[in-house]
Amino acid sequence: MKRTSFIIALLCGLLTLPGVVLADNTSSVIINVGDTTQMTLKDIIARELPVLCFETVDGEEPTCDYVSAPSGSMGAGITNATKVPGRLVVYSRMNGKDSLRYDSGDYEKDVSGMTIRIRGNTSAYDVKKPYKIKLQKKFDLLFGGNESLYKDKDWLLLRDDLLTTTSGLLVNQLVGLTWTPRHHFVNVIINGSYRGVYLLCESVKRNPDCRLDVDKDCGYIFEYDPYWWNEDVYVSSSHHPSYNYTFKYPDSEDITEEQLAYIQALVQVYEASLNNGTYTDFIDVRSFAKWCLVHDLMGTKDGGGTNMYYTKYDTTATSKMVMPLTWDFDMAFRTSGAWSASHVEHFTRLFNSANRAMTGEFAALWRELRGTMVNDAQSSIMAFYNSAEGRGIVLSSVLDNLVYNRTMSVYTRVLKFKNWIATRSAWIDDAINAMNPIGDVNVDSQVNIADVTALINLLLTHDDEHDYAADVNQDGMVTIADVTALTNKLLVD
Repeated sequence: MKRTSFIIALLCGLLTLPGVVLADNTSSVIINVGDTTQMTLKDIIARELPVLCFETVDGEEPTCDYVSAPSGSMGAGITNATKVPGRLVVYSRMNGKDSLRYDSGDYEKDVSGMTIRIRGNTSAYDVKKPYKIKLQKKFDLLFGGNESLYKDKDWLLLRDDLLTTTSGLLVNQLVGLTWTPRHHFVNVIINGSYRGVYLLCESVKRNPDCRLDVDKDCGYIFEYDPYWWNEDVYVSSSHHPSYNYTFKYPDSEDITEEQLAYIQALVQVYEASLNNGTYTDFIDVRSFAKWCLVHDLMGTKDGGGTNMYYTKYDTTATSKMVMPLTWDFDMAFRTSGAWSASHVEHFTRLFNSANRAMTGEFAALWRELRGTMVNDAQSSIMAFYNSAEGRGIVLSSVLDNLVYNRTMSVYTRVLKFKNWIATRSAWIDDAINAMNPIGDVNVDSQVNIADVTALINLLLTHDDEHDYAADVNQDGMVTIADVTALTNKLLVD
């Protein structure tokens, strides 16, 4: 492996174990920051974010080719992304001193080192590239405190200059989807050149300990994907010519003909159920409602690029399709006064179905969360901003702005989210009440005398399936008082 002066200086302290305080060698390592500025590695570590230092073999840079969608499809993507081998060293400031947290060692396939490549679709067109890191030996780059639980080979470096991904993952967690990827902001150096502030994030993959849990032999993670045309393996959708299904697990290189046939049959039944109203037999409706609500809260405008991931734990009849997480918030905060662009394709069919289960679940979910959502979201983003990580982003954004010749105010982005979530929640209140009004106990989109009968039957049978609409007086319980409230509502209306 070729050694640059940067690496020679860097390696002076690499004989200690991860987490052990190093001698102060980082002050002698010079980093290029933009075209005209240099500073020491020590100065970058002092900005309170972990620093990921990549050294590639012979200083090779990851590259890719850019491709456009074929006629009849959408999007632009990349191909021929080179997997560049090398070494990764992670530093952070601990107790006021520079500490080595991780050293992958030199690249040796399946033994040590790592590979780095450009990832993404349209995001890869930006001058600040997103990357995928593949370690040759599993490790928890986020230092979660339980190495046996969180270790993995695959990690992502995402561009999140506007904090839309951070905000979206925060909402993902508050809404209660199955999994929220762990993430933390870092500074990135490649071959002695500072590349900016990135969001280091877990990737979407099967890892039953800490990511997505599906059966190893007969489980699936797949995506309704507008970029299917850039994949070697996919199964077809009957709903829209621009979408087909691609695979996260099993990997497209490993999937068998039998597995392809299973998913093809599954999606045919699933898509038919969206048309004929039998979808409750095949999908976890609540997870679909959560997925859509996150994007509605975030005001996502890009319906095609929101990464509709599904899991199916195994091939048994009791295993339903689940939407486990939301992903991709590059076009957040853009649908003021309207539903998000996620209300297309499958969700259009769900919300317009004669089977009102999705509409009811969606309204029920919002009414459960509404009381605390604004406060929780606003306090969470402020806690993030006031944390050591938040301070680190503020300190490091000065360097990022210098490299990319732009201005990024972290507080402005935090304030935008705080204001957005308050205004957006009020809009969703009105939109959901119009879609599924309080008192519509029988879920037929009307409130009339039939709902009084339905409410009485619900109380007699102790059926809580429709509590969201039956709690007419909004006291958190369904009791005889709601019959009185509904009767008075009808008389007044």
